[in-house]
Amino acid sequence: STDPSPEMIRQNYTVERMFRTGNDFYTSMGLLPVPETFWNLSMLEKPTDGREVACHATAWDFYDAKDFRIRMCARVVFEDFQTVHHELGHIQYFMQYAFQPLNYRDGANDGFHEAVGELMSMSFSTTKHLNTLGLLNVPDDPDVDMNFLLFQALNTISTLPFHLTQDTWRWNMFRGDIPEAELNTQYWADKARVLGVAPPVGRDPAQDLDITAIFHVCNNYDMIRYFMRTFFQYQFNEVLCNAAGHVGPLYKCDFYNSTAAGDALAAMLQLGASKPWQDAMEAMTGQRDVLATPLLNYFEPLRVWLEAENAKNGEYIGWDVPASKVESPIEKIVEAKKEGS
Repeated sequence: STDPSPEMIRQNYTVERMFRTGNDFYTSMGLLPVPETFWNLSMLEKPTDGREVACHATAWDFYDAKDFRIRMCARVVFEDFQTVHHELGHIQYFMQYAFQPLNYRDGANDGFHEAVGELMSMSFSTTKHLNTLGLLNVPDDPDVDMNFLLFQALNTISTLPFHLTQDTWRWNMFRGDIPEAELNTQYWADKARVLGVAPPVGRDPAQDLDITAIFHVCNNYDMIRYFMRTFFQYQFNEVLCNAAGHVGPLYKCDFYNSTAAGDALAAMLQLGASKPWQDAMEAMTGQRDVLATPLLNYFEPLRVWLEAENAKNGEYIGWDVPASKVESPIEKIVEAKKEGS
C-alpha cells in the first residue's frame, strides 16, 4: 500500500503538523511561507465547542495582501493530508499575486488555481517524497509503482468524465435544449453514456433533479475548471520536473527542495489574471496550447500494465447501459428475487 495513514497515526501526527509539513513543502522550493496570522485565523479542524460549521475545504483571500486563511475540518488521514497541500496551493497563488491591482488578483484561468493545488499534492504524494518524510518505507518495486499509479488515476483520470457531464448538462439546460420534464432523465442518460453509471434507486422525472445535490452545482461553480485542471496539472508537472532536473518516470518526480521548479512556478503565479491565460502558461511552460500528452506520458506504464492484465483476465472493456436508463438496477434485482427468478 502507498497510503501512509497508519504511519501518520503511529507517529502522532496532528492537523497542525500536517499544515506545517505542507507549508515546508512550498518553502523548500523557495516559495512564500504562509503569514503568522494564518495559524490563528484559519479554521483547520472542526471546532469542539458545538458550533455548526461548513467543513468543505476552501482557501480564502481577504484581498488586503496579508490575510490568507483556510477553512477545513481536517482529520489525520492521508486523504486530508493531500487536501492540505491542495488548499495551500490556492494560498500560494493568492500570496504570489497579492501585489497586483485588485481586478488581477485571480487565476489566469479557472483551471489554473485548481491545477496548482493538485500538482503540489501529487508531488507530495509520490512514494519518493513519503519515504523522505519517513511516512513510507517501500522498496523500488513494480507492484508498488502500479499501486501508486492506480491510486493517482482514481484521484484524477476518473474525475474527467464526472466533471464533464456536470457542465455539458448545465450548458444544454441553460440553452433550453432539454425539456423541463426530461431534465433528470437526460442527466442520468448522460451519466450512463459517459460514465457507465445508473441511479441506485428509481427516480421520478416529475420530482427528482439529482444534479442539484452537488456542492458546485447548487453554489454555481462551473466544473469545466476541474476538467481542464487535470490537463493543466500534468502539463505543469512535466515542465517543473524538467526544471527540477528529474530523470526517470514522471510519476517518480518530486519537486521538494527544487528552487528551480519553484522559480518557474512563481513566474506564472505572480501574473495572476493580469495576462491572458495562454501568456501566463507560456511564462512557466513555454507552451501556449493545452496538451494531453503529458498526462498520457505520466500514466503510460499503467496503461501498458492494465492492457496486459485485462487481456490476461479476459476482462470486458466498457459498459452496455441503455441511454434512456433511469430505473434502478438494484430494484430490478430485488423484484426478481421476490418473484423467485
